[in-house]
Amino acid sequence: MGIFLNTPMDSFRLSGKNFRLPAETLHLDPKLKRELTICNLFANHHLAAADIIRILDEKYENVILSLIKHHVVLDRRQHQGSPPLHNERRRSEVPKGR
Repeated sequence: MGIFLNTPMDSFRLSGKNFRLPAETLHLDPKLKRELTICNLFANHHLAAADIIRILDEKYENVILSLIKHHVVLDRRQHQGSPPLHNERRRSEVPKGR
Protein backbone atom coordinates (compact mmCIF):
# COMPACT_ATOMS: atom_id res chain seq x y z
CA MET A 1 0.00 0.00 0.00
CA GLY A 2 1.37 3.45 -0.93
CA ILE A 3 1.80 6.54 1.17
CA PHE A 4 -1.24 8.78 1.34
CA LEU A 5 -0.50 12.45 0.83
CA ASN A 6 -2.83 15.36 1.50
CA THR A 7 -4.60 16.13 -1.72
CA PRO A 8 -5.71 19.52 -3.02
CA MET A 9 -9.24 18.47 -2.09
CA ASP A 10 -8.24 18.83 1.56
CA SER A 11 -7.18 22.44 0.85
CA PHE A 12 -6.62 23.24 4.50
CA ARG A 13 -4.49 26.19 5.47
CA LEU A 14 -1.74 24.69 7.58
CA SER A 15 -0.76 26.58 10.70
CA GLY A 16 2.94 25.96 10.15
CA LYS A 17 3.23 24.58 13.67
CA ASN A 18 5.18 21.33 14.10
CA PHE A 19 2.91 18.82 15.80
CA ARG A 20 4.51 16.57 18.38
CA LEU A 21 2.86 13.93 20.51
CA PRO A 22 3.35 14.26 24.27
CA ALA A 23 6.03 11.95 25.68
CA GLU A 24 3.55 10.28 28.03
CA THR A 25 0.05 9.48 26.75
CA LEU A 26 -0.87 6.65 29.13
CA HIS A 27 -2.95 8.78 31.50
CA LEU A 28 -4.60 11.04 28.93
CA ASP A 29 -8.35 11.13 28.48
CA PRO A 30 -9.46 8.75 25.65
CA LYS A 31 -11.06 11.65 23.74
CA LEU A 32 -7.82 13.65 23.88
CA LYS A 33 -5.84 10.58 22.78
CA ARG A 34 -8.13 10.26 19.76
CA GLU A 35 -7.65 13.95 18.87
CA LEU A 36 -3.87 13.61 19.17
CA THR A 37 -3.91 10.49 17.00
CA ILE A 38 -5.83 12.38 14.31
CA CYS A 39 -3.36 15.27 14.42
CA ASN A 40 -0.38 12.93 14.35
CA LEU A 41 -1.68 11.03 11.33
CA PHE A 42 -2.38 14.27 9.46
CA ALA A 43 0.72 16.28 10.38
CA ASN A 44 3.43 13.65 10.75
CA HIS A 45 2.25 10.78 8.58
CA HIS A 46 0.76 13.01 5.86
CA LEU A 47 -2.58 11.21 5.71
CA ALA A 48 -5.45 13.04 4.06
CA ALA A 49 -8.52 13.79 6.15
CA ALA A 50 -10.49 11.27 4.07
CA ASP A 51 -7.97 8.54 4.90
CA ILE A 52 -8.09 9.36 8.61
CA ILE A 53 -11.89 9.23 8.53
CA ARG A 54 -11.77 5.82 6.86
CA ILE A 55 -8.99 4.33 9.00
CA LEU A 56 -10.31 5.53 12.36
CA ASP A 57 -13.99 5.23 11.41
CA GLU A 58 -14.38 8.84 12.54
CA LYS A 59 -16.76 11.60 11.51
CA TYR A 60 -15.45 14.33 9.18
CA GLU A 61 -16.49 17.00 11.66
CA ASN A 62 -14.47 15.41 14.49
CA VAL A 63 -11.35 15.13 12.34
CA ILE A 64 -11.49 18.76 11.25
CA LEU A 65 -12.33 20.10 14.70
CA SER A 66 -9.41 18.14 16.20
CA LEU A 67 -7.02 19.60 13.63
CA ILE A 68 -8.27 23.11 14.36
CA LYS A 69 -8.31 22.65 18.15
CA HIS A 70 -4.67 21.54 18.22
CA HIS A 71 -3.58 24.28 15.78
CA VAL A 72 -2.55 21.93 12.99
CA VAL A 73 -4.76 23.75 10.47
CA LEU A 74 -6.21 27.25 10.55
CA ASP A 75 -9.91 27.79 11.09
CA ARG A 76 -11.51 28.97 7.82
CA ARG A 77 -14.87 29.71 9.35
CA GLN A 78 -15.88 33.34 9.43
CA HIS A 79 -15.68 34.74 12.92
CA GLN A 80 -18.66 36.52 14.43
CA GLY A 81 -18.68 40.21 13.58
CA SER A 82 -16.13 40.08 10.78
CA PRO A 83 -17.18 40.97 7.26
CA PRO A 84 -17.23 38.33 4.50
CA LEU A 85 -14.04 37.96 2.48
CA HIS A 86 -15.82 38.25 -0.87
CA ASN A 87 -19.05 39.77 -2.05
CA GLU A 88 -21.87 37.48 -1.09
CA ARG A 89 -25.17 37.23 -2.86
CA ARG A 90 -27.90 35.66 -0.88
CA ARG A 91 -31.42 35.23 -2.04
CA SER A 92 -34.22 35.26 0.42
CA GLU A 93 -37.18 33.14 -0.43
CA VAL A 94 -40.05 35.24 -1.72
CA PRO A 95 -43.47 34.05 -0.54
CA LYS A 96 -45.66 32.73 -3.35
CA GLY A 97 -48.43 34.97 -4.55
CA ARG A 98 -46.38 38.15 -4.57
